[in-house]
Amino acid sequence: MDTTSKKVEETHVEHKATYAAADGIHLHRKLEARHLQMIALGGTIGTGLFVGSGSTISVAGPLGVLISYSVVGILVYAVVTALGEMGTQVPVSGAFGELSSRFLDPSIGFTLGWNYYLQWLLTIPAELAVLGSIPQYWWPDVQAWIFTLICLLLLIMLNLLGVKSFGEVEYWLSFIKIAAVSIFIIIGIAIVCGANRELGAIGFKNWNGANVEGAPVTSALAVMSTFTNAFYSYGGSELIGVTAGEAKNPRVSVPRAIKGTFWRIVVFYLVSLLLVGMIIPLNDELLANTDVRTSPFTRVLSYAGIAGGPDIMNVIILISLFSAANGAIFAATRTLQSLAANRMAPTFLVSVTKRGVPLISICITAVFGGFALIGAYVGNGTVFNFLVNILSVSTLICWCCILVTHLRFRLAWRKQGRADTDLIFRAPFFPYFDILGLLIGGVVLGYFFYTAATTPFDIVAHAPYVVGIPLFVVLAVGHKAYMTLITKKFTIGLDPLTVDFDSNVNGGIYENEEDEKIELEENKSVWARVVRVLA
Repeated sequence: MDTTSKKVEETHVEHKATYAAADGIHLHRKLEARHLQMIALGGTIGTGLFVGSGSTISVAGPLGVLISYSVVGILVYAVVTALGEMGTQVPVSGAFGELSSRFLDPSIGFTLGWNYYLQWLLTIPAELAVLGSIPQYWWPDVQAWIFTLICLLLLIMLNLLGVKSFGEVEYWLSFIKIAAVSIFIIIGIAIVCGANRELGAIGFKNWNGANVEGAPVTSALAVMSTFTNAFYSYGGSELIGVTAGEAKNPRVSVPRAIKGTFWRIVVFYLVSLLLVGMIIPLNDELLANTDVRTSPFTRVLSYAGIAGGPDIMNVIILISLFSAANGAIFAATRTLQSLAANRMAPTFLVSVTKRGVPLISICITAVFGGFALIGAYVGNGTVFNFLVNILSVSTLICWCCILVTHLRFRLAWRKQGRADTDLIFRAPFFPYFDILGLLIGGVVLGYFFYTAATTPFDIVAHAPYVVGIPLFVVLAVGHKAYMTLITKKFTIGLDPLTVDFDSNVNGGIYENEEDEKIELEENKSVWARVVRVLA
């Protein structure tokens, strides 16, 4: 055995001994293939699409918003496929922090883990702040905080039931969201083709700059300014990586859920935004309104002349927001538990109940969800915009770190003499998509700095720069300084030969991979066939 092989083998033995001690605190693997399919399909459909899309169209124009969402969509696809490759090979819950700690640098893993936790922690009040205002469409005299409190209590109870209950609820909520968007697209196409006799065939009339000022693209800077909402809208695409640690057989189910990402981006976002931009003119006074009760999707149903259209759409939006908040609590608690399991957070947070529920992490996370109640007094729109701006830069930083981690993952894989063909799932177009994604991230981050330097200070608009970016830098530098002080040694990055690919990998509850393939492939129900086509 040569020196390199001996070093790799010794490192793997050490890693296995370390992780063996942690077997008693693992979360339960109870998410089935169909759960992951639907979480992947419906996970990205939420507030950003239903509520924020109108304001982005009013700023960038109907074509401008398509450019913005397409550019960010490329980055999303690169991130999800990279994460799918790593998460399938090393399926761990709350994956981001641990994967970066294993393959990039422990300080980046620490920072990314906490950054991702805080990202979801802020998502909870962002979703709940809007969620509480929707029932006021039917009961305007009831205070929004009452509805917010009811939803928060329901979400806490749901997450205390265990991961299988979470998967089952998300399965049906995602089904409703997907069905709603699909029906919306059909109705939108009908309106564009002239189903509304008063409007006639709309086509691309609203894209004509001679008819509507500012269409179809207002300006390049305006397009870039909508990146914040695009990042927020796509946030949650990577949730499949978080759920990998609680999947029955992630080596089968995760790759399948990942592969449909491209089509989800095209159908659910780009086609929907195309139709909204074609139907609602840029000079529509309500287009820029961020009030969820007058969302552009509700307006399109009004154009269709559907009786009770606004009521139907508001119910769909209510379900979508509840689903998004549910996913946020799940992701936040799993990330916090993962940080504790890797000694990056207080160890008492690592404990789980008999159902595999990280009870303490859920309680702590729920407390921050209570901040959404403040939104009812400050103003839901203000709170929503403030949190969206912070979350956008947080999402960007997380995604860029995932891409860098993936580059290091492949480097270490090859350095240890492993072949790319041995990977369970391979991200397509490696390394070109990783590099392209990082270039897009760099351009967007540069625009954020440009905006900060050239516009008057505003706490809502400048939230990413005064909170998001400094927080990431402080955490990374602080952890590196602490580890240097403890170990008496300053290091950057990890030795590729000591990277651990084999420890803490669950073989699945099914006896073999074919058993799980049978679960989905041989299911002859109509719905199973629909899932196979979409995913």
